[in-house]
Amino acid sequence: MPKKVKGIVRSVLFLGMLISMLSAVNQILVPKYIYANSTWPTTSSYQQFYEMRENSIDVLFLGSSVCVNAFSPQEIYNLYGIRSYNLGSEQQSIFLSYYWLKEALRFQNPQAVVLDTRFLMTIHPESKINTTEGLTRKCLDPMKWSRVKAEAVKDLCTIDEAQSELSYYLTNIRFHSRWNSLTEYDIDLSRIRHAELKGYSAIADYNEYPYEPFELKEPDSYKDFDASVNTLMMEYLNRTVELCKENQIRLILVSLPGNKMNDGIHNGLTRYAEEHELDYYNLCEKQHYENIGAVLPRENVIGHENLWGSIKMSQYIGKILSETYGVAAVGDEQWENTEDYYTQIIKNCELTHISDFAEYLKAVDDSCYSVFISVQEDAGGKFSDEVKQALKELGLKIDVSERPGYSYYAVLNPGEPVIEQISKEGLTRTGSFRNGRSVYSITSQGAEAGKKAQIEIDGVEYTVNKRGFNIVVYDHMTMRVIDRVRFDTKGDNKNAVR
Repeated sequence: MPKKVKGIVRSVLFLGMLISMLSAVNQILVPKYIYANSTWPTTSSYQQFYEMRENSIDVLFLGSSVCVNAFSPQEIYNLYGIRSYNLGSEQQSIFLSYYWLKEALRFQNPQAVVLDTRFLMTIHPESKINTTEGLTRKCLDPMKWSRVKAEAVKDLCTIDEAQSELSYYLTNIRFHSRWNSLTEYDIDLSRIRHAELKGYSAIADYNEYPYEPFELKEPDSYKDFDASVNTLMMEYLNRTVELCKENQIRLILVSLPGNKMNDGIHNGLTRYAEEHELDYYNLCEKQHYENIGAVLPRENVIGHENLWGSIKMSQYIGKILSETYGVAAVGDEQWENTEDYYTQIIKNCELTHISDFAEYLKAVDDSCYSVFISVQEDAGGKFSDEVKQALKELGLKIDVSERPGYSYYAVLNPGEPVIEQISKEGLTRTGSFRNGRSVYSITSQGAEAGKKAQIEIDGVEYTVNKRGFNIVVYDHMTMRVIDRVRFDTKGDNKNAVR
């Protein structure tokens, strides 16, 4: 082989190796947002979208975090058989919604798109694209490279000159400092596949504040709409309308309860929908709100909706999609196979509101859970037969009720022998679980040993640290701690503190 040809071959091989190395470095350094570390896990949600069978999604939801929490594709499928996916993300501006719709159309041919209008209004006046740079990256970084992403990055950096187009191609420029804070999710990329909710994210908190639904008072007022609407977002809404028309997709605009709402905004969006032959549902409006039928505080549909509120909202929007727009039920194993995952998510949320000790012990008897127990000060008292039976069914053998003021801990990991110890002296134990991927440290100090309970998992302290049974529950399915609670067994066994 001539020297010149050998030189060309070596150069090509070197460039290939260099590109492969840079690609691997970029993939590792980009932050991963998954259920283990984020309320709005875009990395895993968008990755799952790319795994869906082509042309199998009939409805897409787009919008900000309130959209992510409101519309549960699994709930909609369970109720109506409608195959949907939630492509919302934290503070997703209309600019980003447009490009994710454009990206989605490379793989799917939906009948309808439901778009949250929250970020049509100016939310971030300091930002040219109406959202922060960090949340823009959280939305765009998981998108596959194609002409769509290249166009999005080019438009973004043309609009916002402070952002670097090159840093989206070579993300190590932006995230090089993460070398000293990498986690298992960065190195073992298979971990981020652990998401089966199709873009939805469940919140367990109740809403403790009253809500007054919107009632129109001035039908001819547009002042507040003209003052609040973001000109650039309107431009990309217009593009979204055209994109849907080109692809014969029904675009449905929605305003969710808790969105900024007044006469002007309602009238402006209604007028826009009429002018563009769209449908607009102002779900802040009293009629819609009452028809949703949510009962606060448990069924929160305000702002970031909780699990129970999203069930009501998904039922409402699913009925509209089915009866008004004729989106048909289609049996699909992609939704059938994730029903158990969704059921476990519901159980996780329910767990955080159980206040009865016996009921709680029964609930944590689950092969998905690791349970860590540490006694602070005193766990003695008269245990009910139900509590004693629940403790026994968990595999615990030591009767703490007969030893008031003692230190005590227990560790229950699925598939492993129960670990428990009791003493008048203080107790400490360290160990690992999840096949060594996670470590724990547990300390118990009874009445005469210091009055302290401490449970650390992967270096993070979770204990409530009050008198009685301090419990921390780790869910192996979502790979995170899902509850921390204290039961004062010197009281009535219902004195839960979180």
